Amino acid sequence: MLGDYVNKTDKLHYLTQTGKAIPVNIAKTFGSRFWGLMGKKEGEYGLLLYPCSSIHTFFMCYNLDAIFLDRDNKIVSIKRFIKPFSVVPTVRNARKVLEFPSSLHASAFLNIGDQITFYNNLE
Repeated sequence: MLGDYVNKTDKLHYLTQTGKAIPVNIAKTFGSRFWGLMGKKEGEYGLLLYPCSSIHTFFMCYNLDAIFLDRDNKIVSIKRFIKPFSVVPTVRNARKVLEFPSSLHASAFLNIGDQITFYNNLE
């Protein structure tokens, strides 16, 4: 599960390996998962799709990095620089996908098996 914070907020923060805090919206309905980052300008933010184990980048305007997580937020796959109008097929054991514009380099220094932690407030 995502944890108690899903019930409290639809926005979290992901702290990169380099210490940069990136706001992350949560897409937990069919519509919000389907639309994802489509039509959004490239910026400093991410999106957590839950439940989710595959993605598409139809109608995207920029490359995307996707971190596939299991139920315990452990990385099971990392796909970097996914071009617009691509499909990433189902990733085995993935329950969530964390997406970022590739320009953020938010997946840098991450490896399969690493644990991802989300934060409610980083003030």
